[in-house]
Amino acid sequence: MDMRVRIAEGQDEQPLLLWDTVWDPVEGRADWALADPSEKHNAGGLRALTALETSVILCLFTDKRCPESHPLRWLAGDDLRGWWGDGIDVRTDLGETEMGSLLWLLETAPLRMDNGPVNIPLWAETFAVEALQPLVNQGAVVRVEAVATPRPEAARLDLDIKLFGRDQQQIYERRFEAVWKQRQ
Repeated sequence: MDMRVRIAEGQDEQPLLLWDTVWDPVEGRADWALADPSEKHNAGGLRALTALETSVILCLFTDKRCPESHPLRWLAGDDLRGWWGDGIDVRTDLGETEMGSLLWLLETAPLRMDNGPVNIPLWAETFAVEALQPLVNQGAVVRVEAVATPRPEAARLDLDIKLFGRDQQQIYERRFEAVWKQRQ
């Protein structure tokens, strides 16, 4: 038997394994990005350069299952959604929670700027902060800010997200336009 020793193994820069998920504001959806040819460890693969951006998109735009007792449960109808992976391995003993947000519940609710039966901006902010809490729990950020801005003239809601690091400096800022868009 021939034995081969790889002397340089473990010394090369290791590739990031969390593929970049990018938000397409025109389509209002997320997708994976192809790797740039300059990524020497990832030629022909998926881009893996923006782990924090990817984490934010996955946290916000993965559909979390709606609990039966949620006050907006009626907006879900017969489809409580949820991500299939949550049924496989959620380790509550390690502080893990179900992935995603309940932003999807707001898709069918009427946009209101007042304090009507469903205050869409307030709920959107609440859902966003809850969805991004795992980033705080894991120590990736220390604080999350979410501001939802109704744009009734465009029949949509924009969501501004800011994340802050241990030194209290802002490390991430992104506006997600058309998070909620009125169905015509």
